[in-house]
Amino acid sequence: MNRTAGPVARIAADSRPVLVFTVVLTVAVALASFALSFSSLRDAALWGRVPESLAFLVPVVIDASVLVYGLVALVLRARGRSSVWAWTLMFGFTVVSIGANAAHAYDVGPAVKVLVGVVLVALAPLSVLTSTHALASLVVADGPAVEPEPLTLPVEVADVAEAPEVAAAEPVPAIEAPAVAPEATEPEPAPVREPRPAESPASPPVPVLGPVRPSSRTRTRVAPVAMQSTLPGLDMPGVTA
Repeated sequence: MNRTAGPVARIAADSRPVLVFTVVLTVAVALASFALSFSSLRDAALWGRVPESLAFLVPVVIDASVLVYGLVALVLRARGRSSVWAWTLMFGFTVVSIGANAAHAYDVGPAVKVLVGVVLVALAPLSVLTSTHALASLVVADGPAVEPEPLTLPVEVADVAEAPEVAAAEPVPAIEAPAVAPEATEPEPAPVREPRPAESPASPPVPVLGPVRPSSRTRTRVAPVAMQSTLPGLDMPGVTA
């Protein structure tokens, strides 16, 4: 008999119980680590000539700085800003804490003890400086430069009722304008030509008579009348030959 495999039960990674359980374990590990490191760092602080009444503050400065810079790095990354410096300080203080605990457990020589004590004491003012910078980065956020917005007056728009749809009107034929007859223009008067003076008829050419030589055979005297009649235009009344 075959059985169909049902859905496999798995832990939901984003569920609230998983998140709460993880937070509780993280806090427990941090407290246990701080308790174990506290005694070692307190004894190592005495190597730097720290008074015994104030030696308990050295573990607080070292281990608490690790937690502070870790949280600051997470916040800066969530804001999209650079968190390199916060991660660097977190790992630096962690390395110092590991070295001091190792030196206390190994029972190193006097020279190394003095060096470890000096480093632990010197980290106190550095921790104040970096913690203040971290607090300023969280409280004061870098915002973009705000440009002045143009002044705009609010305009109230009245509710306009939807207009009923209008049927498309039929095309109206174009009305032709009556043809206008062109105005009759008066003909321009023809130019008047000035009369030219009548030309006198040309007089016929007057023949030129040469001297008449009497022939040797017949010498006849020509009467003056006959000669006068032969010349046109010389006929004058009252003149006789």
